[in-house]
Amino acid sequence: MIDQFETIADTALPVIALYSAVLAFGQTRFHTSSRLLGCLFLLVFIISPLPLRFDENTLAGHVYSSLVWGLFAPASTLLAPLFYFYVLALTREGPPRRPSIRHFILPALAAVAGLAMALLPVATRNGLFSAAETGTPLPVALSVFVVIWRLLGPATFALWLVYVVLMYRRLTGYRKRLCDLYASTERLELYWINWLMGMVAIYALLNLVDAALLDPLGWTVVPVAIDRLWSLLIVMVLGVWGLRQRPGLVPPDAAQARTGESGKYERSALSREMQQRIAEKLTAVMTDERLYRDANLSLWSLSQHIGVAPNYISQTLSETLGQSFYAFVNGHRIGAAKRLLVSETQTVLEIAYDVGFNSKSAFYTSFRRMTGQTPAAFRKSQRTDDGADPSGTSG
Repeated sequence: MIDQFETIADTALPVIALYSAVLAFGQTRFHTSSRLLGCLFLLVFIISPLPLRFDENTLAGHVYSSLVWGLFAPASTLLAPLFYFYVLALTREGPPRRPSIRHFILPALAAVAGLAMALLPVATRNGLFSAAETGTPLPVALSVFVVIWRLLGPATFALWLVYVVLMYRRLTGYRKRLCDLYASTERLELYWINWLMGMVAIYALLNLVDAALLDPLGWTVVPVAIDRLWSLLIVMVLGVWGLRQRPGLVPPDAAQARTGESGKYERSALSREMQQRIAEKLTAVMTDERLYRDANLSLWSLSQHIGVAPNYISQTLSETLGQSFYAFVNGHRIGAAKRLLVSETQTVLEIAYDVGFNSKSAFYTSFRRMTGQTPAAFRKSQRTDDGADPSGTSG
């Protein structure tokens, strides 16, 4: 039964990875993040244990075996930095930067080791590890090579743990920046990557213990079936969420991108008087036009609506009003919601959508953060204070 499960998983993993790679490369928008995602899936396909069996004494078997040995190590070590680059592409504001060469040190070493392994004669290659396990003496060069090859595994898993920390720090800063650009951020916060990083961290930590401590003793903490299932689950999560994720800090369309570009002036060019006029404009569109009701309101769309450059709006919000864009808009949304909770009989969900929130959960979170109460508790307390029946409809 377990053998059948492993065969199914071994077949599903490369198929899903290859299919997801084709979908990622086929996307026409957000080229950088889509291509990086496609490359990630290709690497997963390369390192997947294909359910193929060849006689290494045949030409086909020798070529296939050499390719597996030659590509597995560099592909494995390149996965972590490539996933980090993918997260950078999703969270970057502005043009991409050339990655530092330090990200490629371990993959380069693995590529050299993989090439050397692929060029070894089949008999020598197959005898390397069995000789090391049985204590059979090996030439010094081959002994050093075996040690390097065995260290690549623990080093790869340790590298994943380092990149998980780097990605977590990157995402924390990214979510703070979202509040400067969007009134509703829940669809762009990339919390699915946090869950994915948690899965990867558990996988890497267990395999690091296996590779560094238990494998030399012939023990294992992660059964092969669990390893396959966990790998398949990680790839499926990446496929389901990654293929539909767009970068969060780029304007939604070209027209808004041009608006953003035209507003790149020095902060010192905006006087206090100009900031005050912009602040009055911002307050007016919220109180008179109730622009906060637009669930997709962003800094760029507000900029187009009032004819003020995005960076001027940001500077005014920060220096004159002392708020982020997110806090400014949601403050007006919560103010309107409080009035409706007291004066109307709408349900909480209806009010949440009416004032511009995308979901009930986002409304509850913002309302509680700003008032210290849930919407239902606020409605009940207001009706009690007014002498009304506190058991009235609360949504």
